[in-house]
Amino acid sequence: MSGITVLSPVGINRVEAQPIAPRLKSLEGVKIGILNNSKPNSLPLQERIVELLSKQYKFGGVVKKQKPNASVGAEKLDVYAREVGAVITAMGD
Repeated sequence: MSGITVLSPVGINRVEAQPIAPRLKSLEGVKIGILNNSKPNSLPLQERIVELLSKQYKFGGVVKKQKPNASVGAEKLDVYAREVGAVITAMGD
């Protein structure tokens, strides 16, 4: 007698919920991160956002991080998060 294997599409969440980071009072003096996903036009969009924001705020620097492509996660985000105070992400095409 043959059997039937039934697979459940319900996953098990193995990641604990984390509280949302508190909102920054200002971008003044904050080191800004650009997390680019390698899609066409996303980096120019992010750089333009930084350019526009820099007219209102004096940043403590800008750090760019490039993902190899849009379909994979960025590596060492915990290290990057400690390096910058705010991150700009975007998708382009």
